[in-house]
Amino acid sequence: MLRRPHRLVLAAAALAVLACRGRRAPPPERFVPADAATAIVLPETGRAARDLAALHATVAGFPGAAELAGLRGNLATQLGFDPLDPDALEDAGFDPRRGAALASVDRVRAQGGEPVRRAILVLPLRDPPRVEALLQRLARDRMGATERIAEPHGAFSVVVLRAPGATAASLSYAVVERTALLATGGAGPAAVAEAAALAPEASLSQASAWASARRALGDEPSVMWWLPPGSPFLAGMWAAKDGMAAGIAAARGRLRARAALLLGAREPSFRALAADGKAAGAVGRLAPDAQLAGRWDGDFAALGKKLAPIVPAAERARLARRGIDLERDVFGVLAPGGALAISLAPGLDLSGLTYAAARADPLKAVQFELVLPVKDPAAAEATSARLAGGPPPRTRRAPGAVDGVHRIRTPSGEIAWRVDAGARRVVAAGGPAGRLEALEARLAGSDGFRPPTKSAEDALAGGLGGAVLVPPRVVAAVRAMPEEAFGTGPSGFVMRSLVDRFLEPASRITAASLRADLAEGALVLGLEVEAAEGAR
Repeated sequence: MLRRPHRLVLAAAALAVLACRGRRAPPPERFVPADAATAIVLPETGRAARDLAALHATVAGFPGAAELAGLRGNLATQLGFDPLDPDALEDAGFDPRRGAALASVDRVRAQGGEPVRRAILVLPLRDPPRVEALLQRLARDRMGATERIAEPHGAFSVVVLRAPGATAASLSYAVVERTALLATGGAGPAAVAEAAALAPEASLSQASAWASARRALGDEPSVMWWLPPGSPFLAGMWAAKDGMAAGIAAARGRLRARAALLLGAREPSFRALAADGKAAGAVGRLAPDAQLAGRWDGDFAALGKKLAPIVPAAERARLARRGIDLERDVFGVLAPGGALAISLAPGLDLSGLTYAAARADPLKAVQFELVLPVKDPAAAEATSARLAGGPPPRTRRAPGAVDGVHRIRTPSGEIAWRVDAGARRVVAAGGPAGRLEALEARLAGSDGFRPPTKSAEDALAGGLGGAVLVPPRVVAAVRAMPEEAFGTGPSGFVMRSLVDRFLEPASRITAASLRADLAEGALVLGLEVEAAEGAR
């Protein structure tokens, strides 16, 4: 029997081991510079592997995805383990409970001032020797790098693997705080050394913009893509000029994606969009067979301030000739809570559909229904009268409003609308004659559009706005089109073949739902795509 002091020593040793094992290693962002041009971050490697495996299984089950189906197996063969299997990751020496990252960093050469883009990979380790053996094997088999040296870089040692006789590194890595830092190419040693020596306050983990983006995305995404303010990858993207992050989460038959657009100094103008329109009820009265349904519960006047300036000048001038200011006379008269339904026109002729043809006769391409609450019915009627006051190109207008209904007839049907003063709304429809009357009958109480899934239903209520696409209905409409709608001769055959390639995969998608919300410091767009059970 052990004496009591020995028991105390053993207990202390056990506590020390447990404390050491329980010590949290840093997140992967700790080794990514805050000024990285872009970064992909996996908060938990094992969860990301499961989500990506589910996504791969779903997409690989679609027609025409045979090559994708074999991609996972080919990658596993090259690596020697399946990277989409958390257990395989752990067996290979990685820690699936911790995060990983891949970052692109722009630097300037000391001589010549030429910009250099470096990629740094951050991997969580459970068994460092095993991972080092894996890296050396991959460098040997994939790059021919059989020479191994350790280069001192300040307080850190970087392992450099080169091909025989080569001066530039093939693969470089260092192990720091149970984390592997990797880079390829001649700039690899410097990139690894910089990541290893990075001060916490200079890392992405302490960047305020990244923290705001992560809060906006929430905890659900298992894979996140970060583009900071000023990133060269955001050049020309004015909507994301203050930085953005996107994230995905997946399950069998389901993909959820979220994008957080940081607002910076623009936040007050975006806060002005917030309202409580409650358009879900109006959406439920739109055409029951609609292929796309959408709603806007935000403030139309605030939306107009953002959209009107980007409308082409020619369109604004055309409206101005009728005495209409888009921001004042259209967006300004609307109240929150608008609803819209769109479907492909039954007589759609793809072979003859050009921009000019669609402009002259928009009903040649689509049919629609629209319900828009108004602040002032009299102002809305004044705008309606000016809109109907002159015929658009290649259309003819019925003389005046009959029973309060304005009509513009086109070769494919009519665009009709009415300002309902009692209900304080504008009701509009485009398509065959009688479509407006059918919409008004549904608004009086009959059933209308029903979202195909619970997620689609959620997209049509709450937040700023949302939309739901029902792909099987689009597929059915395209399949019903006559052969001549795709053109004649070889070109028509080619067009029909191209369209058919997308129809079967699209028919497997039950619904695609989009929703817009405001979070602290960000506009958040959420997309959910749901596949039918047959996609596997």
